[in-house]
Amino acid sequence: MATVRIENLGIEYEGETGWNLLECDLLREVDHPHDCGGNCACSTCKVAVILGGENLSPQGEDERDTLDAYGWDPDAFRLACQCVIQGGGEIVIRLPDPE
Repeated sequence: MATVRIENLGIEYEGETGWNLLECDLLREVDHPHDCGGNCACSTCKVAVILGGENLSPQGEDERDTLDAYGWDPDAFRLACQCVIQGGGEIVIRLPDPE
């Protein structure tokens, strides 16, 4: 388990190891956009990881390609549907302002 904090929403919860951030957010009824259903096919679930990136799965080529295709810097953003919690500790993310 990891402590997940969504900085700009003031939400904090314990996230399950092996689950991605989007799954954890939706389980807790966080209003987290996800137009493609969490299939790495859009960029609506993008987040900025402020702290604790080492507790998440590494960014894969598909994730980088999707972010790039939608005009988001893959070095600045992650797709919540692809960020699997892999370790304990604290993870701090920020959801971008609605477009």
